[in-house]
Amino acid sequence: VAWDAQGNIFVSDGYGDSRVVKYDKSGRFIKAAGTRGNGPLQFSTPHAIAVDAKGTVYVADRGNSRIVVLDNDLNQKAVYDNVGAPWALCISSGPHQYLYTSNSFSTGNNFDQAPITGEVYKMELDGTVLGRFGKAGHALKEFSSIHQMDCRNPDELYVAEITAWRVQKILLHPAAMRTSAGR
Repeated sequence: VAWDAQGNIFVSDGYGDSRVVKYDKSGRFIKAAGTRGNGPLQFSTPHAIAVDAKGTVYVADRGNSRIVVLDNDLNQKAVYDNVGAPWALCISSGPHQYLYTSNSFSTGNNFDQAPITGEVYKMELDGTVLGRFGKAGHALKEFSSIHQMDCRNPDELYVAEITAWRVQKILLHPAAMRTSAGR
């Protein structure tokens, strides 16, 4: 579930259906978009959703290994297909927002069988990948199927892992460290 600045509610319906639904702030149905598949405005387990300050909607289309970007009226604007299988995503607050997403391998499977998994990507809202970190595993700084994340502060992430049953706090070059180092 995600909200825009006007209080509209956006829901990614990924287990019962393959769509995104918009409600107004009173809970009145506005619109649904999406069907099952891998084409335009089609989803395969839309697993997470976030809205930026301008009202743009980002959907973690997990089964299709992509992020689908929608305008506030649920029309497709873009597809970011260079970040693996996004199970979770979030958008930081502040004047310059960042999109974070996780690339996770299916639960119940051996994640070490996937060629690339376990990363967290930091992106510009236009889809430009600024960097990535992490790898699959159960040790500290390794990730095991990130199922949800919080990135209100762009330098501080909380990631919840469904197969490791834990939450990790990740600090990414905090501003205080940059300032004290003279960078």
